[in-house]
Amino acid sequence: MVLRGYDRIEVDEYIAALLEENGALRRELEARASSRAEARPEPAAQPATQSYDVDTPAEDSFGFRAEKLLRLAERESAEMRTRATRDAEGVEAAARRRSEEQLRAAEREADEIRSKASQEAHTVKKQIAHEVSRLGALHRSTKGEIRRLAHLLNAELDKPDPEGLTEDEASAADPGKPATN
Repeated sequence: MVLRGYDRIEVDEYIAALLEENGALRRELEARASSRAEARPEPAAQPATQSYDVDTPAEDSFGFRAEKLLRLAERESAEMRTRATRDAEGVEAAARRRSEEQLRAAEREADEIRSKASQEAHTVKKQIAHEVSRLGALHRSTKGEIRRLAHLLNAELDKPDPEGLTEDEASAADPGKPATN
């Protein structure tokens, strides 16, 4: 379970380590004091273990130090959140700029493609109009030629058949007409 962003187990382990270090320092202090005491005799014996007194200054008390550590940790976490928020805003702004640049580039490319397609469509329309015009002229000239040929054929059909001529003679009289068998 975490309280205010701190794991209780970690805090308990840290406090236990501090208490152990404190005990080791106290034992070392007592050892030095006893070696001095052996060097010069003291009139009265003092208790070997020392514990926190009511007279211990507030700055030295465990609660004060723990509270100080918590405040420091809270301050650091607030700074980290502020930095992370700033960094996230910077990343978001950069991503937004990049996406806007990509959007503008895509829009420019789409405009270029539309413009090219429009130009190509216009060119194809001109080519088609030219081809339609050429086909219309060809149609009219072919139709005129067919009319001329039809008129010649009708005129030829309207001519009377020469009577009494043999086929050879008729062929000789009309060299454009083939002889029939």
